[in-house]
Amino acid sequence: MTADQDPSARRRLPRAELRRRILDAGEDLLASGGLAVGLQHLNMEELIRRVGVPRSSVFAAFGGKEELVTELMVQALRAPDPAAVVGYSPPTVEVAKSILVENADRLMDAAGRPDAAGQDAVLREVIRRVILVNVEDMTVSTEWQTYMALSVSVRSLPPGRRERVHNALHAAEARFITEMADVYGHAFEALGRRPRTGFTLRHVATAGASVVEGIVSRRLVGSADADATITRPGLDGGPVEWHLAAVAFLAMILEMTERTD
Repeated sequence: MTADQDPSARRRLPRAELRRRILDAGEDLLASGGLAVGLQHLNMEELIRRVGVPRSSVFAAFGGKEELVTELMVQALRAPDPAAVVGYSPPTVEVAKSILVENADRLMDAAGRPDAAGQDAVLREVIRRVILVNVEDMTVSTEWQTYMALSVSVRSLPPGRRERVHNALHAAEARFITEMADVYGHAFEALGRRPRTGFTLRHVATAGASVVEGIVSRRLVGSADADATITRPGLDGGPVEWHLAAVAFLAMILEMTERTD
């Protein structure tokens, strides 16, 4: 039985509650597959079924279908809770922390002073292993796919809707860069590095995200080169495999940062 046929579904909900239910149902649908440009793939019939009210009520709650779609776009860019950030990869950060802990003895010399050679070796190992985790995590992230789809499609929206979605994109990007700048700051402190003159931690975070997102974008379109590996020295100097993204990321870090000693 559909919502239109079920008398109990016609119970009048307060407008704010109805809007919340609709947006939550839309968010759940997007979480299952990400956002296609323009929301073409969003199943409106399934959305209405999940909300459990007549079709007319769903659109009336927002003043029309276009307004509903706009609100769904903005909702998709909002963090589900204060600690969540679109694009942030907890597995990546956890792997980085574990590598630093595993190799803590390499970061200091016998006298307890920072060991430059050891710190540089650990830096390379962190990048070699962590960037691959980041690429894998980003490839399957529906939140990131939604963010990128909206980034591409926002200019095609009518002016009023465009500004609202653009502002939500800007806020999501600002949250991500702020979070990642903090992560880099803590990692650089342990590894004896800092941004070179003229660069900031936010610059490093922005460039780093661009390297990973660029590789992931090419992965998603089937580029064979996006998963290329190169044999380079590992933590102990022996030859190991480096993902192309890790090589590019290391080059960016070495150019934008310097040792603190």
